[in-house]
Amino acid sequence: MEVITSRANPKIQFALSLRDKKARKENGMFYFEGKKLFMEAIAKSVPLTSVFCTEDHKETVQKALWGKDTSLYIVPESVYNKLTEEKAPEGIFCLAKTIDKYHNFATIYIPDEKSGKLPPARLMLCSLRDPGNLGTVLRSAAAFGCRELILSKDCADIYNSKTVRASMGMLFDRYITVVDDPIGTIRALAASGQTVLATALHRDSFSLFSVKEPHRVCFVIGNEGQGLSDEIIHACHGSVIIPMMEGTESLNASIAASVLLYEQFRHMQ
Repeated sequence: MEVITSRANPKIQFALSLRDKKARKENGMFYFEGKKLFMEAIAKSVPLTSVFCTEDHKETVQKALWGKDTSLYIVPESVYNKLTEEKAPEGIFCLAKTIDKYHNFATIYIPDEKSGKLPPARLMLCSLRDPGNLGTVLRSAAAFGCRELILSKDCADIYNSKTVRASMGMLFDRYITVVDDPIGTIRALAASGQTVLATALHRDSFSLFSVKEPHRVCFVIGNEGQGLSDEIIHACHGSVIIPMMEGTESLNASIAASVLLYEQFRHMQ
């Protein structure tokens, strides 16, 4: 345990540098704060490297970190206020290594045709730019039993602090794959026997409620403003719409994702 009293301390400056996506990627690290996320990280064995906390949280943090190879730094309020992005900070700020066990930036798992295994339920997000929306989708995925999410490379960073916060710690054990080529990925999924359906208002779109075995489908959701490109829609087996009352606007992307995830969950029961 070490006490840090200066906001210019190199360890504080390094923590602040992780606000930049490039720095997070170069160092293979990210940050988050708050007691709930800290305790979730401990419970899910997130590889914490450092924890900065105020004096009033020292005992709680020390107890949780007992036997772990994590550096603990005690900081005064003035230093913690330099670290925090919260309006009502809780006094616990964590640095962690990126979670390679669950987060894959190379390839997706596709069952071999001879294995007899059915494709799992999946959700694919294309160009979802808002980190809060992405975090909300992660939280819904956990609630409704979807373990695997596929993201196009231009989605919001999963390690953005807003994504982590909105996910309420559910980021820590979701299988997430980030892909360079979403169209190629859709074709590979389709070739493996997985049904892939775009979520889009299209001339040939059909109701979500008419989808057979939605728990074996990979649904695709697009950008908050523009939706999915024609190329992505055409690469899918078809497109679905979520039935709504006449005269209502389209749903927020994260809410639409939650509806799709719930429909998958409902058919798994």
